[in-house]
Amino acid sequence: MQIVEKEICKKYPNLKIIVHHAGAMIPFFAGRIKYILGKDKEKDFKKFYVDTAILGNSKALELATSYFGIDHLVFGTDAPLGIMPAGATKEILDAIDKMNITNEEKEQILKNNIINMINRRG
Repeated sequence: MQIVEKEICKKYPNLKIIVHHAGAMIPFFAGRIKYILGKDKEKDFKKFYVDTAILGNSKALELATSYFGIDHLVFGTDAPLGIMPAGATKEILDAIDKMNITNEEKEQILKNNIINMINRRG
């Protein structure tokens, strides 16, 4: 929230930020963000990239995708945290498989989005 409130996204328009756990509460509070902070700040929230590290909840991943867009969801597992000894990789992969998305979109999440994010200039 501080990043948006202090207008860091406007000061550094090429800055790429990955928010943990599918954007945390951002997708859940999308209406509040839009109506309380306004459309300009809502646009800054939508610039964030978010990871898949939410311990296997495919519906929550779909909600994050609907808010941020498929091209802003990157594979993440929270490893080694979550499920011992190596994190929740299996559970997260299963959740991605259960999402209502195409095989190409799955490939975006698992590999292409992070590559594009790192290589993107501006």
